[in-house]
Amino acid sequence: MRVTILSIGSRGDVQPLLAFGAALASAGHEVRCASFPKFEPLVRGAGLEFLPLAEGRMSQESAAEDGRGGPMLLRFLKDTRAVGGRRLRDALDACDGAEVIVANELAMLVAWQVARQRGAGLVRVRLCPPPRVANGPLARPVRALAWLALRPWLASGSREAGLPPLPHREPLSRLGREGVIELHAYSPALAGEDADAGGSTYVTGFWFLEGHLDPAPTPELLEFLASGPPPVCIDFGSMPDADPAATTALALEALDGAGQRGVLIRGTRRFQGAEFPDGVFAVDGVDHGELFARCAAVVHHGGAGTLAATVRAGVPSVVVPHMLDQRAWGRRLHELGVAPEPIPRRKLSVERLRESIAVAVTDAGMRERAVALGERIRAEDGVANAIEIFDQRLAPVAEKPPATVTND
Repeated sequence: MRVTILSIGSRGDVQPLLAFGAALASAGHEVRCASFPKFEPLVRGAGLEFLPLAEGRMSQESAAEDGRGGPMLLRFLKDTRAVGGRRLRDALDACDGAEVIVANELAMLVAWQVARQRGAGLVRVRLCPPPRVANGPLARPVRALAWLALRPWLASGSREAGLPPLPHREPLSRLGREGVIELHAYSPALAGEDADAGGSTYVTGFWFLEGHLDPAPTPELLEFLASGPPPVCIDFGSMPDADPAATTALALEALDGAGQRGVLIRGTRRFQGAEFPDGVFAVDGVDHGELFARCAAVVHHGGAGTLAATVRAGVPSVVVPHMLDQRAWGRRLHELGVAPEPIPRRKLSVERLRESIAVAVTDAGMRERAVALGERIRAEDGVANAIEIFDQRLAPVAEKPPATVTND
């Protein structure tokens, strides 16, 4: 079966789908992945064919709004509108000849339009439990109002790509009723109310891409880890930061106040230009699986990829969410008792971070629950479960393209 994966977002949005894609390829399917050009090495490293999707550029003047869901969403919409036509054309090219299109949440509208145009089957992938409002009595009116507001932003891209106009009614919420399967790529242990979704929805377990995509710990890092008690790792992934120096100073002061050693993962923009004390080690990038299991706790943004690696390692989290899906993950880990109450990025302070780190490191019950959760996660095989579901449902999905939605 010819399969094209469409993934829009950060590395955490791409990497799980590559795990699924690599498994599909091993099972004999012909798989390609279309994503942003910067992820080409990651895609090819997973053994998949790569095709580019046009990438927007977050406006620099909005960076100071980091951590506030509204401005972050607004920047995403601006970027989507700016490159919408090119991105749709790229997706059409990537899906030429595809029998099935697999897409994550951020790529779903693109995938739906392309699947409708190409006559391909569609498989939806969700990396985070749906927001609570999605299952409440206000779900339908909220979706209708959101679509009414978003449709004008997105319509120009469809026109530019030569695709039919977007429907007046929001199309994606109907896909489940039409039998389009949705794979939730996270553990049932973290799914909450979503665990027994039923119908066309399946909670499979996390999708881990095995192998060393990031550098193994250097000898210097290993020496640091062995020289004292387990440190606290701080990693905010690819989240933008208006003032990296201030974030660095805040993190160092919080670690010192909590009496903890630390490992700071710099990424591309964080924790720059600072002198680090003896009890803190800074690294540009490192394999999460190799590092997190050797830490006392992990401070992170709640992105799907980093969160999955943390719970798999069996250590407590301190979640500092920057946007909506990360807030949902932060709440869920707190409900499970493996993390203190999440700290929204705009409310992050030395005092709050210090107190949360102290709780995560010293609360014996929290550590026991984190260890037990890690054991459960490691016993699951989300990718294998997803492949089994895909193969069981493949024929009807591939043979029956999504129903045409009229512009009513």
